[in-house]
Amino acid sequence: MQMHSVERLDEYVVLIPAYNPDQALVTLVRELKETGFVHVIVVNDGSVETSQTVFDEVGKWVTTVLVHERNQGKGAALKTGIRYVVERFPGTHGVITVDADGQHLPEDVKSLYEAGVQRPHHLVMGCRDFSVAHIPFRSRFGNQMTRGVMLVGSGLRLKDTQTGLRAVPLRYAEQLLDVPGNRYEFEMNMLTFTKRWQVPIQQIPIQTVYVAENASSHFRPVIDSILIYRMFLAYSLSSVASFLLDIGAYALFIILLNPWFETTHVLIATVLARIISSLFNYVVNRKVVFDSKARRAMPKYFGLVGLQMALSAGLVYVLFLLFRDGEVWIKVFVDSLLFVVSYYIQKRWIFKR
Repeated sequence: MQMHSVERLDEYVVLIPAYNPDQALVTLVRELKETGFVHVIVVNDGSVETSQTVFDEVGKWVTTVLVHERNQGKGAALKTGIRYVVERFPGTHGVITVDADGQHLPEDVKSLYEAGVQRPHHLVMGCRDFSVAHIPFRSRFGNQMTRGVMLVGSGLRLKDTQTGLRAVPLRYAEQLLDVPGNRYEFEMNMLTFTKRWQVPIQQIPIQTVYVAENASSHFRPVIDSILIYRMFLAYSLSSVASFLLDIGAYALFIILLNPWFETTHVLIATVLARIISSLFNYVVNRKVVFDSKARRAMPKYFGLVGLQMALSAGLVYVLFLLFRDGEVWIKVFVDSLLFVVSYYIQKRWIFKR
C-alpha cells in the first residue's frame, strides 16, 4: 500500500488556551498533528486538578504545555502563548488561535493557515454561519449584539466577532501583548486595535460546530458581556450624562432667556449648554472612558466641540425657524444624529491610545 506523506505546516504556530478541558482537546491536538501542523502550543489556564490527565495526554502530541498556576482568563492565556511564540518562533508568519472545546475542525484550521500564508499581513478570521437552525440562542444573540457594537464602535463590518479561530501575523501578535483585557474582552479589543494599527482583516467561512448546545463554554453571559462592552457602555453612560446635562441646561436657559430675546434665545441657550456639558464630557471621557494620556487631546476635543456645537446650533436654529415650535425636541433629534459621529472621532483620533 502506497503511503502518502502529510504536508508539513510550520509557517504558523497553533495556540490553544484551555480551561478545564475534556477529551475533545486530546482529539483536537491529535488531529491537528495528523493534519500536518508542526508547532502546537496549549496553555493550561489554571485548570482543576482532575484535568491533569487530559493535559498529560495532550503533552504527548504538542510542542509544549504552558501553565498558569491559577485561572487568569482566556485573554491572559492567549497573551502567555503569544509571548512564547514571539520569543521562541520569531521566524514564523504568526500564530493561529484555536478554541479547546472542539468547535474548530482541523480542516478549517488548515484553511486559515493557507489564507494566512497567502496574506501574511492580514488578520484572518474563521467566520461561522449564524443563520443555520442549530445555533444556540445565546450564541446567535451574542454575535448579533457584538456585530452591532463593533460596527458602531469601530466601523468594522464583521460576520463573526466572537470567533476564536484567528490567524494573527507575528508583527500584530507582538503588539497585542499591550492590548488591555485578560478575559473574553481581549478578543474584542483585538479587533478594535486592527483598525487603529491598520491591520487588514480577511474573513473566511468555516463550519459551524456546537457540541451539546455549547455547554462546555466558560463564557459568563452577564459578567463577560459587561467586560466586552465596557468601553462602549462607559462611553454611552458618559454621553447620556452629558446629554442630560446639556438638555437640562438648555431648557433652563430657554426659560431664563425667552423673555429677553425673541428667536436668538435658542442659539444662545444652545451655545451655553454645550460649553457646560462639553467640559464635563471631556473630563469623564479622558479619565474614565478611554483612560487616555494622548497628547494635545484637549485642543482636539474642543475643536470637535466647536464644530459639533456649530452644527448643532445651526441645524437647531434652521429647524426652529421652519417649525416655530418644539425647541427641545428639535435639539434632541439633531444631537442624536451627531452622537455617533462624535464617538467615532473621539475613539479614533482624539483619545487614541
